[in-house]
Amino acid sequence: MPDKCRTALDEGQPVAIIGAGVAGLTAARLLSPHLPTALFEAASVAGGRLATRRIGDHTFDHGAQFFKPRHPRFTAAVRQLEEQGLATPWHARFVEVRDGAITARRQWTDSPGHYVGTGGMDSIAAAWSAGLDLRLGCRVTGLRRAMGSTWLTLNDGPDQGPFGLVILALPAPAARHLLPADSVLRPHAGATMMKSCYALMVGLDNPVDPGFDAALVKDAPISWVSVTGSRPGHQGPPGILALSANAWADVQQDRPPADIQDALLQALSDLWRHPLRPRFAALHHWPHANSDPVRQDQPLIDTRNRIVLCGDWIRQGRMEAAFLSGAQVADAVLAMSGGMQTHMAAAGSTPA
Repeated sequence: MPDKCRTALDEGQPVAIIGAGVAGLTAARLLSPHLPTALFEAASVAGGRLATRRIGDHTFDHGAQFFKPRHPRFTAAVRQLEEQGLATPWHARFVEVRDGAITARRQWTDSPGHYVGTGGMDSIAAAWSAGLDLRLGCRVTGLRRAMGSTWLTLNDGPDQGPFGLVILALPAPAARHLLPADSVLRPHAGATMMKSCYALMVGLDNPVDPGFDAALVKDAPISWVSVTGSRPGHQGPPGILALSANAWADVQQDRPPADIQDALLQALSDLWRHPLRPRFAALHHWPHANSDPVRQDQPLIDTRNRIVLCGDWIRQGRMEAAFLSGAQVADAVLAMSGGMQTHMAAAGSTPA
């Protein structure tokens, strides 16, 4: 990183992180003990797809369904979550389905572990948000360079700044929208095609047992189904959560939401082999749920404009990739700020 970027950080200009999903939260938690850091999130809650929807007494984890630690750094963070009672292994009866028939079965065990947030995935986001300078409901619509610093333009309210560095922890299309026209990062964000997904939440009056707790479905409008009551720490009446296939969702986006909901309910009934009679159904659209990853091994840094990219789309998708991307970016920023020695001395410094 050129000396001009190091100088801006050494002079105490804060770091702005735009996007409070897993990548943004991870970067903020690693940076904030060493550098002034502000985290901006357009939504009313942090966490991105670490999301839990509560409809009456019903509870649905309608984004990320589980996380599976493989990398030692993420494994250490999950271990801390487990020790804090915030994450629990899900010993699901798992099946694979093709053409309406179960083609494989297995019991999830602790090795390898499939984890969920205890009582809801949003419990992890709430814990990771604690103590951060988190500014919710702040949609950043532009970046403005002035006097060697960056100011954030918001959709509602005065510009925020000055900042010495901006980290865009956003889906690729949103990051590209904010990048300056001359940014060397635009090809990376522009070349990534994000895939959408619909989450169908079905509330039931009585529990159901289809013979499995979670199902990966092939060659159907639905790609995933889980029985909500099988998730550790689940609270509330019974229900079913179904996620659409990405390819199916991408071609449905112009249809009315009610038609999409009806189509997914029919697909779910076909899987169940009899009509479902839910108490209610609700739909949520994730426009940037997945992507073909860039698989970038080094941080994506625009030294001229002092912008860094991070997010799961850069590495491989899923929660672990988002965590590792945020951690990698934090390492790079601390190194260029002269704070790496302090950072490395802080025994692990994993955000959990």
